[in-house]
Amino acid sequence: MKWSTKPDPFDKEMLRRRVGATLLGEAAWIATAEDVILHKLLWNRITPSDRQMGDAAGVVAVQAGALDSGYLRRWARELSLINALEDLLSGKIRPKRT
Repeated sequence: MKWSTKPDPFDKEMLRRRVGATLLGEAAWIATAEDVILHKLLWNRITPSDRQMGDAAGVVAVQAGALDSGYLRRWARELSLINALEDLLSGKIRPKRT
């Protein structure tokens, strides 16, 4: 994987989609659930980890019907993550129980 200081198209889109929120009384920006899932899949590709996949599956479980599946699939194809995403969306990968 090539590292660059220049944001790639996915990073630019993620920043465009971020949501303003108030956390502990302070203004903050947070990533959308879809972008968190895609980043978890990217990190899993770099360093495979049950934790990354479990976290991504947890976001899918909590957000369920609120996810923009078209956006997820478009970027998963672009980032070569479509198989992992489909495993998550189909329930093949489940969140860890704590």
